[in-house]
Amino acid sequence: MTYVLVLAVVVIALLSTAAYKSIAVRNRADFLVAGRKLAWPVLVFTLLSSWIGAGSLFAGGENAYQNGFAALWQPAGGWVGLVVIWFIAARARRFAQFTVPDLLEARYNAVARVMATIAIVIAYTVITSYQFKGGGDVLNLIFPSVQRNDGMYMIAAFVIVLTAAAGMASIAYTDLIIGSMVTVIVVIAVPVLLVRVGGWQHVRTTLPATHFQILGNVTLQKAMGWLIPTMLLLVGNQSMYQKFFSARSERDARWAVLGWIGGTLLLETLLITLAVISARCCWEGSSPK
Repeated sequence: MTYVLVLAVVVIALLSTAAYKSIAVRNRADFLVAGRKLAWPVLVFTLLSSWIGAGSLFAGGENAYQNGFAALWQPAGGWVGLVVIWFIAARARRFAQFTVPDLLEARYNAVARVMATIAIVIAYTVITSYQFKGGGDVLNLIFPSVQRNDGMYMIAAFVIVLTAAAGMASIAYTDLIIGSMVTVIVVIAVPVLLVRVGGWQHVRTTLPATHFQILGNVTLQKAMGWLIPTMLLLVGNQSMYQKFFSARSERDARWAVLGWIGGTLLLETLLITLAVISARCCWEGSSPK
């Protein structure tokens, strides 16, 4: 019952925010780039929410569960990408386009726009599919009576309604709510879980030593296989550029990247820490290696 009440409150809050923001939508710029009025604090949380999702929770979590802190190589690709983004965020805002294909057409030609559009459609079809599947898995975990496919359809319908209500303004301000909640919950969850399992020292003595090493059982080649795709995904992220186009100014775009770097370092490290602490259960009673 508690889960139902909490989820109901969150859903109502998000839908109410989207409905409120839809009132201000008057033209294409209002819908696609929130009228180019987003301040950097809002941008920080919408960038965090768009980056930390099903991939971080499921792929990153499972990786850390199995390999320990060596799994940090996976989000590290995003951190490297963010350094690159720092140098181009303000310039992207200066172009003041609506989408990445618009940007490429302005810089090159119409052919570049078409090629970028095809690439983005293919990439985001895949990305959206695993995010919907992740959402279906989460609903199934919370409510076992909800089958994965049914949960996936529910998540898809909810996201479509939320996005269609007010476009970028709807996404940004609902992300502000989600991002704030996720940050608070993850920061609280780590010490709470540590207390429940008997403290950090107990985790260290229960798990193999490789779980706390930079590479552990993972080869450098495999670590690069995690890092490079993540970095390229972030640098070419269509939704990220669209959010920079929505910034109130070039200064806001730069400050947003700084906040994004700090938030990503904190949250992804804590999520992996949670998975490592949880891995203790599999090693309970065995001798540490």
